[in-house]
Amino acid sequence: MENNKPKAGSLQIILIILTAALVIVTVIFFVQKKKNKDMISKLQEYSNMVEEKKDSLENELNNIIVKYDSLMTDNDSINGMLVAQQDKIKRLLSLRVSDADKIKKYENELGTIRDVLRSYIVQIDSLNTRNQILVAENKQLKNKNVESENKNQQLQAEKEQLTNIKNTATTLVAANLAAVPINKRGKEKDKSDKIDKIRVDFVVRANAVAEAGPKVIYLRIVRPDSIALGATDAGVISVGDQQIPFSASREINYENKDVPVSIYWANNGDLISGNYRVELYAEGKKIGNSEFSIK
Repeated sequence: MENNKPKAGSLQIILIILTAALVIVTVIFFVQKKKNKDMISKLQEYSNMVEEKKDSLENELNNIIVKYDSLMTDNDSINGMLVAQQDKIKRLLSLRVSDADKIKKYENELGTIRDVLRSYIVQIDSLNTRNQILVAENKQLKNKNVESENKNQQLQAEKEQLTNIKNTATTLVAANLAAVPINKRGKEKDKSDKIDKIRVDFVVRANAVAEAGPKVIYLRIVRPDSIALGATDAGVISVGDQQIPFSASREINYENKDVPVSIYWANNGDLISGNYRVELYAEGKKIGNSEFSIK
């Protein structure tokens, strides 16, 4: 019995040691488990932060692409640079960013893109300001041109009006116009077979503003069928933009005073019965008209 007591004490010591070891292992297990759980939680938080940061950067890059679209101008050079920056952003968006280092590079690229965007905005604002100034100057110049054109048109109208007034004022006037068919003895006749000549009497009235000097008066006698009576020495005269035939003519010396005039047309056998129209022209303008009849 005495020999068994030491063995029992040794066994107890072993059990105590094993129990203590188990306790220590258990404590270590739970401590390590808690550390692993905390680490997993921190890794999850880090992953979430990286993902949120990535999403935020991608959203900002997408917004910058839209801003670049709104900055498109009429300047081909700037438009080319804007498109190049948009392509660069699209390449960034196509990358798979999943760690902090790549996120940092992503942020650096984004910072560069922001700086470029700001510089383009400044350039475009400057161009827009300059363009507005040029548009205003162009509008002002157009207004001046319109004003100058209107003034020139007004001056031209006034000039034409003065010219018309002058032409009207200087136009000769034939008054007391009378056409008298006569026979060979100068007696008035109204039958076509008795008429030798048609005498047209009139007075060129005095006109102080008309130019003095030789004046040619043209006589035009128009038959009832609208055919002008002609003569061997007659031709055509310019009246406005027309060339019209005349029947006879006479040159007078005009001295700005009344000048009695008679012009004769010799019957060439073209007379017919009816109402005739008599017209007088000088210097390309009609100066008088009348009518007469032949039986």
